Amino acid sequence: MKVSFLKPPIGGILGLEMLTFVEPLGPICVAACLERDGHDCQVVDLRLDGLEPGIERTRAFAPDVVGLQCNFTTERYRTLKLAARVKKELPDAFVVVGGHDASRDPDWFRHSAVDAVAVGDGEEVMPPLVDALERGADPATVPGLLLPKDGGWASTGAPPARRALDDYPLPARHLIAHYAPHYYINFRKPLALMETARGCPFKCNFCSVWKFHESSFRQKSPQRVVAELAAIEAPNVFITDDIFWLDVRRGEELAKQIKAAGIRKYFTVQTRTDIICKFPHLIEMWKECGDLAIFLGVEAVDDAGLDRVNKSNTEANNRRALEILKELGVGFTPNFIVDPAWDHDDFARLRDWIDDVGAYNSGFSILTPLPGTDLWDEASQQVTTDDWEMYDIVHAVLPTKLSLEDFYAEYSALWRHVLDLRYRTRGKARTYLQLGAALATGKVSFSAVRKGMNIAQVFSKPETFLAAHGEAAS
Repeated sequence: MKVSFLKPPIGGILGLEMLTFVEPLGPICVAACLERDGHDCQVVDLRLDGLEPGIERTRAFAPDVVGLQCNFTTERYRTLKLAARVKKELPDAFVVVGGHDASRDPDWFRHSAVDAVAVGDGEEVMPPLVDALERGADPATVPGLLLPKDGGWASTGAPPARRALDDYPLPARHLIAHYAPHYYINFRKPLALMETARGCPFKCNFCSVWKFHESSFRQKSPQRVVAELAAIEAPNVFITDDIFWLDVRRGEELAKQIKAAGIRKYFTVQTRTDIICKFPHLIEMWKECGDLAIFLGVEAVDDAGLDRVNKSNTEANNRRALEILKELGVGFTPNFIVDPAWDHDDFARLRDWIDDVGAYNSGFSILTPLPGTDLWDEASQQVTTDDWEMYDIVHAVLPTKLSLEDFYAEYSALWRHVLDLRYRTRGKARTYLQLGAALATGKVSFSAVRKGMNIAQVFSKPETFLAAHGEAAS
């Protein structure tokens, strides 16, 4: 059969893809499994093609099945709008919606243009579904789906048991080769996404990853990781694991095998500060595999704040980890959660902590209850809007203690503060000189730098965020 995977167009209130624009890893992983079974696949990234050219490409391919990926809550409206357009253009195609958000809240996607919602890992659900459709069998025999039935919707049961990640074929990157030069993160391009593990054993209340994976944690073998890295042409690799180096011995073996294979990349990873504190030698080993940048969910500046989000970590670890990374000369981006219940003193406390540790690359997420999280279960009755585009973690969807004007004045001031701190710490001239050198060597693109600098300015203005509340109210 012919299967098209469509990534919805750019949207949202602020279009946050302006800073980080990554390849659709989920669809190319699922497509690889379908190709192994003999099906023909196509991936259309409407963020790059644009809606009309992308629809035309899809129509020309004449797919029997169309898969739409909805990973983020903010993509919900775009996904259903796209489903309706696909069904209009290709009325005989079987339209499936999958992805993380669709899996954690499948009932929301009950729509006349949707023939099935896939729940769980696409590699486990899509191959048997496509096989059933090819044989003319009833999709209701395929587990892991939500299907229309008798005027309502019915579940076909739990998705199949998750297999070892090494059992899956390498992602079908040949399907997005023509898009590859356009993907980037933090000004660096071209960029490839790579997954070496799935799941998380921790239970932060704002996160649904551990629930989606039922607290499981699966890893690819070092040999499989090296084979996949060897097939990636991009010089920049973002490892999507929610907690990299969770298995320390595996992290050591990975570094050894990558170095032995002569592979060098600019790696961006996500991990926890307590892992860095306990095993700083891992950082040194990975520095021998190329360049390294680390994203850290610091979340809060005191233990009480960490306890409130069930982080299972300490402020002392956060502080020490940043010191270690500075000593080792490794770039890092700490992220903090801003609670709508904060007052002026809470914002001042965060600014003081950032100044004290010199965390000039910090980012700030507003505490947002997302469907499928413990926080949603606790706070969904308190949300102030049902406009899913506002659930982008930079808008307050819970009541604020301060007035909205004061809250966003403080929030936007955080972004100005770290930009000023960066200039004070590294020097404005040095910052621009480094960007200029990166541009000259082709490590980053002018458009990426322009967009990144623009977002720094945009986020420094409270009206950037206030505007959406006016639109939502109207």
